[in-house]
Amino acid sequence: MTVRVHITRALSLLAIALSLATGARMARATDVSVYDPKKLVTPPIHKVTPAQPQRFVLPNGAVVFLLENHELPVVSGVAYFKSSPALVPDDRVGLASLAGEVMRSGGTATHPGDALDDRLAAIGAAINSGIGADQANGGFRCLTENTSEVIGTWADVLRHPAFPDDKIELAKVGLRRTIASRNDEMVGLLTRTASQAVYGKKNKYAREAEYATVEPITKADCDKLHAAVFVPERAVLAIYGDFKTADMKTLLAAKFGDWKASGTPAPPAVETPRTVTPKLLFAPKDDVTQSGIVITQPGSRADDPDYASLQVLEQGLGGGFQSRLFNKIRTQRGLAYATGANAGSDYHRPGVFLAYSLTKSESTMVALSLLREEVAKVTKATFTSDELDAAKQSVVNGFVFNFEDPSQVLFRSAFYELNGYPLDFLLKYQKDLDAVTAQSVLEAAKRKITPEAQVAIIVGREKDFDAKLESAGLSVERVDITIPPPPHQGPEVKATPEARVQGQQWLAGAAKLAGGSSAWAAVKTVKITTAASVSIQGQNISFSGEETWKLPNKQVAVQKLPFGEVKQGFDGRSGWMSGMGQLQDNPKAAEAVAKESERSLWRLLGEPAKFTLVALDAPEKADGKDYRAAVVEGAKQEDLTVLFDEGGRLAGVAYHDEGSPQMPAARVQELMTDWRAEGALQYPHAMKVLRDGKVFLDAKVTAIVLNPVVTDDMFVKPAK
Repeated sequence: MTVRVHITRALSLLAIALSLATGARMARATDVSVYDPKKLVTPPIHKVTPAQPQRFVLPNGAVVFLLENHELPVVSGVAYFKSSPALVPDDRVGLASLAGEVMRSGGTATHPGDALDDRLAAIGAAINSGIGADQANGGFRCLTENTSEVIGTWADVLRHPAFPDDKIELAKVGLRRTIASRNDEMVGLLTRTASQAVYGKKNKYAREAEYATVEPITKADCDKLHAAVFVPERAVLAIYGDFKTADMKTLLAAKFGDWKASGTPAPPAVETPRTVTPKLLFAPKDDVTQSGIVITQPGSRADDPDYASLQVLEQGLGGGFQSRLFNKIRTQRGLAYATGANAGSDYHRPGVFLAYSLTKSESTMVALSLLREEVAKVTKATFTSDELDAAKQSVVNGFVFNFEDPSQVLFRSAFYELNGYPLDFLLKYQKDLDAVTAQSVLEAAKRKITPEAQVAIIVGREKDFDAKLESAGLSVERVDITIPPPPHQGPEVKATPEARVQGQQWLAGAAKLAGGSSAWAAVKTVKITTAASVSIQGQNISFSGEETWKLPNKQVAVQKLPFGEVKQGFDGRSGWMSGMGQLQDNPKAAEAVAKESERSLWRLLGEPAKFTLVALDAPEKADGKDYRAAVVEGAKQEDLTVLFDEGGRLAGVAYHDEGSPQMPAARVQELMTDWRAEGALQYPHAMKVLRDGKVFLDAKVTAIVLNPVVTDDMFVKPAK
């Protein structure tokens, strides 16, 4: 039988089925009640009877939970350990996440990280690790046939991490990226600011990793934290999957049985405040057109008697499309891009209650007023029956997913054991949830929510607000969310009169060698075409670019990358960028162009008398060579240094770059070679850019046009 006959027969059967279905619908067309959605009855969700894992304790104090499941030839597991932010010194914030990452990426003495990657990939297995504020963990997943090998390696990673220096440095790169981008997303910024408002900025739970706290982290710091956290007497292990319990007990005894109890004290608890002083915190953020608004106060723990009622309250107040905040602020008033609430119930410690809204800048204060009003209402009157039913049903529907897979019951049992919760916590919560009423929600709200003692937070552009901050009737406190720059790594400067004279002579001599400052100053516009390659994360990407300047500061640049064209411009007042079908403003362009103009050859060689250079005693090494160096006094660019070769020619510039979400902060060196005549001046046709001593970009000038005809409309943001 041919494929064509198969397709024909399938289509015929489909046509018959559709015909029968249509006839049946027509026969019942008069019975409208069958299709009336108002008469549909939703059956109640059945009570869930979770699986019962087996619990036992190893001689060293480690608690183990086992649960067999032979549906798939897979075994997975996790080990939990108590931790505390008090174990991380103030000058090493970021240590916990770094050490947790390098435990796995660095591997052990017997299983180095790169070799471990290759072996796990070859057998389709995975091992992970992490250290958070309150707990640490390490997990694995593998095929049944590799269980013994993978559990042995997993135990080795948990017990004997190597913390090699190269992996520590790589983890620091990731942390620097996180620091550089932490103000980019409004929701994350609001959540972090709310935690600081509730806990206090100096509280261990509210600290943030900074460049200055990440840089000094060493292997010794990682070893010390690991020794305090990863101890057997405070370990809780959970293993799930295709194994026999007796065999697994024997395997765990072999891999963990000789791990001696440490006898170290439990990680110290960190106190958190129970109340806050009412006020309005304002964090200026001028690169946005919308505001983030939060109402916050201390929350409670998940073992609080009000927990079930608070979960229903959270859903009814701000948990979805049917919530009060959504209906009032977004649907009825059209003021919110997003809005919601969190009851602030944490398992480890009292959490942070918050209600939030994102709105356009021009409706900031009215949105704050509405947010405060709706939060206060839940403490004064009960939910309507419809509100309660919708909120409670949503919580109940979500509850069943706690039991979607038997492994969830197992791993949650281990989590509860670690944190001192009863193993039947979820079943008790299920009963409490059944008993929730509109009155119990109101009573819980009155006990846990204090509208008269909350902190309001606004992040946004104040000049666009619809009213003054003081109109909220709260004392206003301005907070600084700017990211502190990395520790100063620039050259040591001794600004003596002799050093200043020497620096000026070097720059004047370099200008003369390049054709004279008058030749450079005569250039008013320029177009430069380049071919370049950039090294990012071990990959080299080649691209071409064209840059047009109307000096001193109007600029447009086009880069043709393998994945498309990117264009950036600055018209003297505002910046923009386009690419991948998107066009957007670039609020940081003015600062970036000002710094680039300052260190450009057009300024340095065209206006040498306007700069004050201080010659340094020691040369600066770059790409294996030593260069005479002079620092520019009063520069916009931090640590701007001009480099000169042995012949006195300007060889490049160096400076501190603050970095971006895509690029960590670094000492940048731009080296210029292959000087050739271009009209009356000499211009370098090759450039190499190094970041922290490593080559980042290599570029060649393929064409340069001096004083081309350039119109101002070239630099203006294009129409959409």
